[in-house]
Amino acid sequence: MKKHMFTFKKCNLALAVMASCIIGCVHAEDIKFSGFLSVGGGFVSDDKSIPYGGYSEEDLSFDRNIVGLQATGNMTDKVSATAQLIARSEKNYELKAEWAYITYKATDSIKIRAGRLRTPFYIYSDFLDVGYAYSWIAPPREVYYLPFNNVDGVDVYVTHPLGSFDTTLQAYYGSFNDTLNFQGKDAAAKTRKQMGVAATLGKDWWTLRAAYHVADLSIDVSASPLSATTTIGSFAQTLGKFGFQKNADNLLVDGDSASFAEIGGTIDTGKFVAAAEHVEFKPGKSLLSKNVREYVMLGVRQGDWLFHVTAQKSKDEQATPEVGIPAGVALPVVGSTNVLIGTLQQIAKSQVVDRNVLSIGTRWDFTAGTALKLQVDDVDDSAGKQKVVSVAVQTVF
Repeated sequence: MKKHMFTFKKCNLALAVMASCIIGCVHAEDIKFSGFLSVGGGFVSDDKSIPYGGYSEEDLSFDRNIVGLQATGNMTDKVSATAQLIARSEKNYELKAEWAYITYKATDSIKIRAGRLRTPFYIYSDFLDVGYAYSWIAPPREVYYLPFNNVDGVDVYVTHPLGSFDTTLQAYYGSFNDTLNFQGKDAAAKTRKQMGVAATLGKDWWTLRAAYHVADLSIDVSASPLSATTTIGSFAQTLGKFGFQKNADNLLVDGDSASFAEIGGTIDTGKFVAAAEHVEFKPGKSLLSKNVREYVMLGVRQGDWLFHVTAQKSKDEQATPEVGIPAGVALPVVGSTNVLIGTLQQIAKSQVVDRNVLSIGTRWDFTAGTALKLQVDDVDDSAGKQKVVSVAVQTVF
């Protein structure tokens, strides 16, 4: 059963070249390098049930590996360049430029950046690929599910104390172009007029965060199959021929005004840790569902060990592209408007995720900068149940 799970097929040669050129403009002695590596794998308890987290086999496979290298160079006292190149095993280690931007330090508390940036959707967005930076092997999948995590544009990043509190404010504007996999077919995707703001407020051992983003979203879903002879695009044409052009437009994802809101927070007292986030994605009038997702994590440290439990929940709201079509009206060829209504409802239903996940994990920092992690996910999906066991070694250097 295909759900609202789409992933990007990247082509990053141009960005990788651009990143190399940016860093190449800096003297070698002024460049600082850092990197990260994650080697991991896992298996499911029942290969006849639903796949989850990229795992579908009962045999343990180590195919969730990622390596990244980041370079930052100072051009002047005010201007620096940053590039981050990443290769993933599931992408055949194809090199990809995750970041490639220039920073202008306007003041001690204000930075302006331009280029390919990480979109500040989540608490852990800035180090989304650096597994060593958080408790889990990967951030909670029910919340960290968006396939577009970067934006090409400009942002302003401000840090400033507010009384006894530490605050940050990030505002950006840009766009995004790429190709994603939508229900087994490549689909061109883009955002226009994408903008957002993210703010944090913290003190000592706690931090609160909120973010809001808007964009005109387009995804070419027309080639996605409904049957052996019908695609979403051809069905939209059928709707138009019967006079339901508004419903045809609502079925497609073409310049729809989408929004994404997030609120969350973290606690780290040294002994106890906690994190929580709630997100809502509103895709506008289209076949995509409104996504309502959240998680809560609690953990405790004991020496070099961290033990944690995380509850995740997805409760999407089905879209209604059938609204406005009268029921029971006779039509040539298809027989009745009920066929159109039923098909539209089925398409919308296929995009809904209704799932609860309970994760139990541990982290052992067995040496400086390196951690061994083990995690068990108990998945309760509307399409079935599954248990996923995963393990990883993650390091920074």
